[in-house]
Amino acid sequence: MNKTDKIIVALLVVLLGGWFFLSQRQQKEYRAAMDAYKKAHPEYLEQLRGGGTNAVPAEAAPAGPAGPTTLSAAPADPAAADPAAAEPAPTPPEGDPATDEPERTLVVSNAVVDLAFTSKGGALASATLREYRRELAEDSGPVVLDFAGEPALALSGIPGLGARADFSLEEAGGAVRMAAASPGGLSLERTVAFTNGYHLVVTDVFRNGSSAPLPLPAFRIGLGPVAPVGSAARGIGAIGPTEGIDVRARDARGRVRTLEQNAALSLQKGVTRSFAQMFGGAGGGCSAPTIPPSAPLVATDDFAPAGGGIEWIAVRDRFFVEILTPAAPAQSVRSAVRRNETAAGAPLSVAALSASLGYPAEELAPGAEAVRSYSLYVGPRKMDELRREGPAHLDVMRFGTWSWFCRGLLDLLNLIHRVVPNYGWSIVVLTFLVRLVLLPLSRKSQKSMRKMSELQPKMKEINEKYKDDPQKRQAETMRLYAENHVNPLAGCLPMLIQLPIFIALFTVLRSSVELRFAPWLWVADLSAPEGLFKEWFPFGGLNLLPIAMAATMALQSLLTPSAGDPKQQRMMAVMMPLMMLYFFYGYASALSLYWAVSQALAIAGLWWARREGAKAAPGAGADGSFTQKDGSVVIPPPRRR
Repeated sequence: MNKTDKIIVALLVVLLGGWFFLSQRQQKEYRAAMDAYKKAHPEYLEQLRGGGTNAVPAEAAPAGPAGPTTLSAAPADPAAADPAAAEPAPTPPEGDPATDEPERTLVVSNAVVDLAFTSKGGALASATLREYRRELAEDSGPVVLDFAGEPALALSGIPGLGARADFSLEEAGGAVRMAAASPGGLSLERTVAFTNGYHLVVTDVFRNGSSAPLPLPAFRIGLGPVAPVGSAARGIGAIGPTEGIDVRARDARGRVRTLEQNAALSLQKGVTRSFAQMFGGAGGGCSAPTIPPSAPLVATDDFAPAGGGIEWIAVRDRFFVEILTPAAPAQSVRSAVRRNETAAGAPLSVAALSASLGYPAEELAPGAEAVRSYSLYVGPRKMDELRREGPAHLDVMRFGTWSWFCRGLLDLLNLIHRVVPNYGWSIVVLTFLVRLVLLPLSRKSQKSMRKMSELQPKMKEINEKYKDDPQKRQAETMRLYAENHVNPLAGCLPMLIQLPIFIALFTVLRSSVELRFAPWLWVADLSAPEGLFKEWFPFGGLNLLPIAMAATMALQSLLTPSAGDPKQQRMMAVMMPLMMLYFFYGYASALSLYWAVSQALAIAGLWWARREGAKAAPGAGADGSFTQKDGSVVIPPPRRR
């Protein structure tokens, strides 16, 4: 490596370190500002409601009876059941003025979930997922998706039937029945049928009870708000690539596509608007997005496929999701982003995401009915559960271009877990299987690199002989490769094949609910960084697996035979592991576990190949070369100092 290359590398290292330092300082300043804001505004903590999964404190979360489905009435005074209910609620969706009638709640339970329905709007107020605990601690209580102030399935746009309207609420025939009527004679009867899982079937019957034609206004039916993962833990609202809104749309030609809206993407075709831009702000990337002081608390996007319809909508965080699927396609969808009310000029802090389906107006004849049916899924982003909803709903997993491969890997991981009841060891077994499949290619790659090393003296002669004629030098080099049956790209083949596997595992492991709070040896949660000794180490604690990953990468690079410049190889053996360590230090420990084990197996393969080569040699020369049984002479790569 010449002097210019060294200067360039040094500048890159300085820039990378400066970027990391500035990013950490900015986040530290932001966290300090948010901590000061929370002290001055205690209601902010109530808005977060205890965590990134919209969870309420454990003592306020209903444990729910086990066994068959049951129905129970909540106290008439919500503050008596939950002191937080006495706090000012978020601004409710558009609809009717509030009434003095107290809210009533019915809780329907099965083996996995408790669903609380409210008489205000005849909607779903909360869902308690009993199979998933709220925090890492065993006694933290279950996850509660709390839709207080903006319940799921609430209607907007119909006077007398909105989120503030008073509905009757009763159990009938194993289902929840709710009913309300508007002053003009339009009534709504809603029936919610409950299954043994996370699936609900909702049937709305609008009826004209008058003796004259009556308009059914254009209306919307919404999903409850979902808060971003980890917002309370970090003191900021952070929407990442795993949280967002999904829309399954069909155009006029019948073509179907699943649109995604997240921190960088809008539902509008051909438009890329970040959440900050939705609020009239700018920024992003390495800098926290900022918004103007006059920005609204809620920003919305509307999308309606011309001549088509909306088949379903979903609002998701990292591990949990709501999906609303109408029996007949809806006309439009509206996505909404609610921000936290922070100081003027502060970076954007997102509190929650929500979405709703829109239906056009129609006229009902006297005594006529209009029926709208939906299915609602409220539960984990788990592939086995989503398959029951339908193949198209698997798009909620957001596996991207390699979705078919990601699904296969996740299915294989779950299959291994049935035999090895620990996801950490299941990942180790999966890594062994991947390496076993790639073994023939790895052995071929090692042989190719060994042959390349043998040809180093002849390649050096060619470079010296034709140093002033690049074309001739290239032709002679390729001729040398052809005569000795060497493929210079064979050494890269295993890495190229491993790359999509690595990308697929990265996509799968970052949002698999199966890995949430899954332990392995010293790792408490495979879906998060290890975070050891946080009180001693800055930046979230000590993460051993990324360090092991970087160390094994460096060792493998040093042990791999190379036909290149030894100095350049030593530089890459240091730079690449350091870059991987930097980029993956804060990722899920499951990913670092896979890569570290994979590199360790590769190192074992290199050691075994050298051992077998040494056994096959009858004797070694003074320069370290040895003759194999087939008569070929092997010259090992120069030793690094």
